[in-house]
Amino acid sequence: MKRALFPLFLALLAALSLAVPASADLIWEPDDDFYSKHWQECEYVNRSYQLAGYGGTVTVSTAPGGMSKATLDNGLQGIVQFTWEDGGVQWGYLCWVDGSDAEGWTPMDDLSLVYDCRQFMEDHAAEITRGTPEGTDFHEAVLYEYPNGTSYPAPLKEDTQYQPFREAFTALFTDENGLRWGYLGYYMGRRDKWVCLDAPMNPDLNSGVVPVSPSPAQLRGSVTVPAGPPLLLAAALPAALVLLVAAALAVRRRKRKQ
Repeated sequence: MKRALFPLFLALLAALSLAVPASADLIWEPDDDFYSKHWQECEYVNRSYQLAGYGGTVTVSTAPGGMSKATLDNGLQGIVQFTWEDGGVQWGYLCWVDGSDAEGWTPMDDLSLVYDCRQFMEDHAAEITRGTPEGTDFHEAVLYEYPNGTSYPAPLKEDTQYQPFREAFTALFTDENGLRWGYLGYYMGRRDKWVCLDAPMNPDLNSGVVPVSPSPAQLRGSVTVPAGPPLLLAAALPAALVLLVAAALAVRRRKRKQ
């Protein structure tokens, strides 16, 4: 009887390992020694920055104040995934830089924030209303980083079994031309994008004008979302239990053979 229950127990744990909520997006974390030792002191950012070093280049280091790994030219763009601060100096973990596989730590003062959805919502908080739009009747839409900003070529298609578009928008904004925009925070994955409700399939509404220039504090990036191994451990714990039980079962069978 006990022997028959072991496979059932393993199957149950395997099922639990797949039961991580879809809304709990996992955070990518670097395979980096400094981050592994200081993850509790790091802040999650995940925003695009343009390289803007004072001497025309940016140095990517093994750790804050550590050895140089690479020197990159200004003008390239990359993602700052985490920041770490010490003695008033803020460092960012820079990765996925255009045309380079270099990643590592660099001073945030050498980076310039690329205007994005989050910055738009901070700058225009007084003009954004919460709620869902009326009269929304379309089934695919072009996504924009922010109203009249950069658009993305592949339109997002509605999945009515998941959620109708009309229920997915959580905030509204009307631009200077009278066009209504809807904010799409989460739809089959994290989006943080905007859709023009009056012209959902128009990809050419980019005005080419950044609404508000970021301040120096904004250029360094403000972050409030904590990150670190606990999030990943929560998702990986059931799978780890499966492996432990499987190992115990293997040892038990080996002893029986002896």
